[in-house]
Amino acid sequence: MLVLNLKRQLVMRGIKHGVSYLQHHGYTEAEARKLINGNLKLIRLTLLARLCETFKCSPNELFDWEGDPTHVLSEISKSEAPNILKLLEGKSPQELEEILRKLKEIG
Repeated sequence: MLVLNLKRQLVMRGIKHGVSYLQHHGYTEAEARKLINGNLKLIRLTLLARLCETFKCSPNELFDWEGDPTHVLSEISKSEAPNILKLLEGKSPQELEEILRKLKEIG
């Protein structure tokens, strides 16, 4: 089954309070809770576009596949999200500058 997975996006961005984050970006509290908990059976394209703008990502990055690993959509299954803040923890200022330089080169 195709599922909306905003938790992965929040973890990757180091956002601890997803509901507050979404509220800050114009979502209602109820809407934010439903989105984060994945309690949706239907998602309108306008909401999908809005989520893509909020997270600056493509629709593929918002969805996961849960189910038959031989299904054609299984290729969008994603691994556990890396916590960016944990990855950067303990880095020296020089290492952080180097990471920023490399990000600028590829961005």
